[in-house]
Formats: sequence, structure tokens, C-alpha cells
Amino acid sequence: MTPPPFLGLVFTLAGKDWRLFWSDRRAAFLTFAVPIALASAFGLIFAKPTDARATTRLPLAIVIEDDGPFAKRVAEELLASDRCEATILTRSEAEARIADRRPSVALVLPHGFERLIEWRPTAIQVLHHPLANAERQIAEGIAMEIVMRALAKARFGAAVEPPLRTEAAAVGGPNAAFHSYSHSFSGMTLQYLLFWGMESGLLLLRERQRGPWQRLRTAPVPLAALLAGKALATAAIAMLVVAFTFAFGHFAFGVRIQSWAGFGLLALAASALAAAAGLLVAAIGGSEARARSLSILAILGVSMLGGLWLPAFLLPNWLRDISLALPTTWAMRGLDAATWQGLGLATILRSTGIVAAFALAFLTLAAWRLSVCESNRKRGLA
Repeated sequence: MTPPPFLGLVFTLAGKDWRLFWSDRRAAFLTFAVPIALASAFGLIFAKPTDARATTRLPLAIVIEDDGPFAKRVAEELLASDRCEATILTRSEAEARIADRRPSVALVLPHGFERLIEWRPTAIQVLHHPLANAERQIAEGIAMEIVMRALAKARFGAAVEPPLRTEAAAVGGPNAAFHSYSHSFSGMTLQYLLFWGMESGLLLLRERQRGPWQRLRTAPVPLAALLAGKALATAAIAMLVVAFTFAFGHFAFGVRIQSWAGFGLLALAASALAAAAGLLVAAIGGSEARARSLSILAILGVSMLGGLWLPAFLLPNWLRDISLALPTTWAMRGLDAATWQGLGLATILRSTGIVAAFALAFLTLAAWRLSVCESNRKRGLA
């Protein structure tokens, strides 16, 4: 069955851009290699061991200035703790190492520490690097817990048990552990799709300023067919990038897709967003150099704010509220839900709908702007 003339023109124009993409094999290779390299690097940086025995421990120095048995007992328990990686140093050694952040914190058991058994107030001095406030707070908590446990044993016997314990329970969703590679492959793929859309838009902008566009506009080809063909080719290559990148992530780093239907729909919406963003670049970009600079700034901004670089829970609350107005935030939420979070299809569809709405808005704005530019050009106003 022969497609209608309009669709035939769209497929023909999309095929032209498709062949143009594959004509430069090295550039095509980099289109797939760059997001994989970025995602692998980000995943490696934020990867944490899942084995409890390999949990990252706080590097910590212990300075023992009291030679009593209670100070030695506390030091032994700090050395044996699975929450810190402790080393016994002198005060001068500890101060020298803290200056280089090797480690960043030291606990000093001062002279007179033994008086604590008699319930006489005593202070543990915490030496720390000026930039290591978080580590200092962790060290204080570890020291308080271990000292109070040792004090209870010393006063009441070894059989005493703490009267309070904590029990953790996840609520509001499945109890899924954060998977850094799933997040990094989602984030870097989305970011690269936007860059790919930008490159496609810059190519269209270049064509509009040179001969190929003029030849197409003098032919009986509607502007809508030109834009649809460009968007179709851009989105098709974007889908190929998504498929290839996540396939590599699955086999190399164990990235798992929990909802194939949700993932596929969101990948389509994200690819459409990339294509629409590219058309918008061509429509409002002005000169190619200015359009490239502004596009790079915009892409990096929405990538950072949308949680593509860092997990959203690491961002400040006010920044997370602002990011809800960005399509990247919803695209990232949807991909996280479809991969490591394993949330239901309804959650993913909500994110997909919002991303698709942004894509439609960008496409509508780009088509309107380009149609105005073409009308002005025909009237000799541009």
C-alpha cells in the first residue's frame, strides 16, 4: 500500500537525514560512544558496594592521651567498629594528616578520660579539617555511641543491653536500593539526546542559511513536511542511541529495566523532546555560533537542575521545587521509575505524559516561528 503523498514526502526527507547521519561513520560511532563513556564514568564515581561487609567506613584517627584501662577499652572498640576505619596516632601525627585530609577527623581521648567511669564530666576533643563538618558529625555520633556502651558495661556488667534500638522500614514505594549505574545511564542518555537534538537543529539552521534549504523551498514541498521529516529522523536516531546505550549498560553494569512498556513509551517521549528541542534551536537560534553557545548553556542547566548529573535527593529542597518546571526532571523520574526503582506503569505514564506535553509545546512553537520566518522571507522582510 502506497503511503499518502504527505507521508511519502516526510519519509523521503527523513531518509535523506538518516543517510546523511550514517555517511560519517566516525561521527556516528561517537554519537553512541560518548553517552556510554559519560554514563560509565558517572556510575563509577557514585557506585557504592552492596555487600554490607564492604560498606564504606569513615577514616578516623584516634589519639590516646590517657593510659587508663577505660581509655584503652574505648580505643579498642573504635578500632573494631564496622562504621569507621580507625588508626592510632599521636596528636602531632593526627594534626599533620588532617591538614592533608588523610583522614579528615581525629578523636582525642584526653588526660583524665578515666574519670568518666565515676560519672565525672569529661570531653572528647574532635580534631577535624575545616571542610570536613559532615565527617566530624559522624565521628561524634560514633564516639558517643561507643563510649556510652563501654561506660554501661563498665558500671553495670557485660550483660547489659541497650534499652533502645532503631528499626528501619521503607514506605511510599518499593524498597529498592539506589543503583548508580542505572541512574547515570538514564541521566547521561537524556543529556546526550538533548545535545543530539541541538546538533540536528544546528544542521537545519545551517541549511536555512545556505543553498539546500532554498532548493527545497522552491520545490513543491510543504514546510510541515520538511519539519516532520527532520523531526522523524532526529527522533529515530535518538531512539537508536537509547537502545544501544541501555543495552551496553545492561551487559556491562547490570542496568535492569523493570517496566519495558513504561521504558519504551518514555524513550519515545524523550526522543520526541530531543527532536522538538532541535527544531526550536533552528527556529529561534539566530546565528549558528550564538545558537550553539546558548543551547549548550541551556542543556547543561536543565541537566543539572533536572537531576541528570546527581540524584535528585542530593539537591536542596528549593532547587527540587524549581526543577518540577523542567522536562528533564520528569524524564529522569520516569526512567528511574522504569529501571532501578521498579515503580508501576501509572507512575511512569504520568512522567511520560508531561515529557510528551513539553515536546508538543516545543514543536508547536518551533513550527510557528519557522512559518513566520518563511513568510517574512517570501515578502522580502528577512
